[in-house]
Amino acid sequence: MADIFEKVIKNMGPLGSHIKEAHGYFTFPKLEGDIGPTMVFNGREKLNWSLNNYLGLANHPEVRKADADAAAQYGLAYPMGARLMSGNSTYHEQLENELAAFVVKKIQSY
Repeated sequence: MADIFEKVIKNMGPLGSHIKEAHGYFTFPKLEGDIGPTMVFNGREKLNWSLNNYLGLANHPEVRKADADAAAQYGLAYPMGARLMSGNSTYHEQLENELAAFVVKKIQSY
């Protein structure tokens, strides 16, 4: 029977290629620079295929200010990511309801 850990050690995959920087542990590639379709990795500009920045607003000054204000008011400990995995909060539901009301209002104005 094959040892699953032996298989992982022999073929660590793309993330395993960064093991030297990880002191023997798996690590994630470090991207640097402004959030955008290209970012710097190991000193070279590379395409970034992993963004959720669909509208390109991640670096917009008003969005960044709102983000900083929310972090200052609520902290960073609230569940982040998919609600199914990281949980839900009253704030999530409040935002969802406000966005739904905004969309309904916009639709009704047409």
